[in-house]
Amino acid sequence: MTVSSWSVHPGSCALQHALCATMKGKQYKMEGSPLVSAQYVLDHLEDPQVKLFDVRGVWGDQPGALTEQYMQGHIPHAIYLDWTQELITTTTAIADAPVPDIKNAHQSFQNLGISAEDTVVLYDDYDHLFASRVWWVMRYFGHPGVKILDGGWPNWQAKGYPVSTENHTPEAGDFLPKEQHHLRVDAHEVLNRSNDTILVDGRSVESYTGLAGDARSGHIPGAINIPFKSLLDGHSGLFIDDQSLKQLFSKAGIDSQKATVMSSCGSGYAGSVILVGLKKIGIEAPLYDGSFSEWKKDPDRPVEQI
Repeated sequence: MTVSSWSVHPGSCALQHALCATMKGKQYKMEGSPLVSAQYVLDHLEDPQVKLFDVRGVWGDQPGALTEQYMQGHIPHAIYLDWTQELITTTTAIADAPVPDIKNAHQSFQNLGISAEDTVVLYDDYDHLFASRVWWVMRYFGHPGVKILDGGWPNWQAKGYPVSTENHTPEAGDFLPKEQHHLRVDAHEVLNRSNDTILVDGRSVESYTGLAGDARSGHIPGAINIPFKSLLDGHSGLFIDDQSLKQLFSKAGIDSQKATVMSSCGSGYAGSVILVGLKKIGIEAPLYDGSFSEWKKDPDRPVEQI
C-alpha cells in the first residue's frame, strides 16, 4: 500500500521558541517508556507534531547508511536520517566518532526539521542499534520527546501496515540543543568510577571475551557483559517485557532504580540499546561514548580478557 506525500509542518505555537518550550514542555516530555508501538505510529501518521525518522543502516567492517532501502519503501511520512552525517562528528571514522559539538548538533536539528514541541519517533531494521544511538544523542542534547518504534521496520512490515516510497524533505527546525552532561561519561570517569558503580558492556560475548592473540582486545576491567540482543525477543524483535528486563538486569546486580550504572560497548551503539532497556524500567544511566574503541587505544589503560 502506497500513500501520497505530505508536507512536514513546524509546531503550531505562535510564541517565541523558548516560551513555547517552557509552556508546552510537560506535554511533550512523555514520561515513561522510551518506546512506542507500531499502533501508536499508525494512529499518528497524520499528526504534524509526530516526526518519524528512518535510521536504517549497517554496521561491521563497512558501516553505512541505507538510503536506497528507504527509497524502496518506508513508513509513510518518515524522513531519512543519515546517521553517518547527522548528530555525529563527521571528521573521524564512524567507529570512533563521538557526538558532535553543540553547533553542529544545532545544525542537525535544523536540517531534520525538529522543534522542541515535536514527538520524535525513530526506527531501524538492525535490532534498534541505530535508532537507540540517535535516541541517546537527541536526549543528550536535551530534546524532551524522543521515542523508538518497538520492533522497528520489521515489526511494521510484519503487521502489514502501509508503506510509502515518497521522499520527504523537512522544513527547518528550531530546537535549541543544550548538553545534558549527566547522560555522558568519559574515560577518566569510567576509570575512576566508584566501587558500587556497575559498568555494563553491551557487546557480544565474543567481543567482550577478547582474542588470545590480541592483548588489546577484551573489555574494560570490571565491566559486566549484557549483550544488547538479550534485551530483545528473538522471534518478534520487540524489547522483552518489563518484568523480564528487571530479571535480566537483576542478575547483573542492577535491581533498583537507585543503582548506579554506566553503559558501554564498542563504539557507543550497543550501549545505547542497553540504556533504552534501563530507561524502560525506570533507570537513567550515562553512556561512555568513546567506549572500548577509545579505551583500548591508550596503552596505559588496562584491558581484561576471559
